Amino acid sequence: MAAGSGAESCASASSATFKSSLDRRFQAVSNTADSIQGLSAWCIENKKHYNLIVRHWMKWLKKCEFHVPLASPLAMLR
Repeated sequence: MAAGSGAESCASASSATFKSSLDRRFQAVSNTADSIQGLSAWCIENKKHYNLIVRHWMKWLKKCEFHVPLASPLAMLR
């Protein structure tokens, strides 16, 4: 057995656990202030995983039923 294989296996399991936690949190978030603040606080607490959080956030945004077009920056200047 390789010297680092146990640590790699543990890191892989930890990553899978974190990803499933992300999916549960993004699936459960609603449009209430408390829900959004709770998700935001959790993201800040886990900021060392920012790369995974952003990728999952984008994945869930793309799954969203409602697509609201963002205002053009030029429209805001008018």
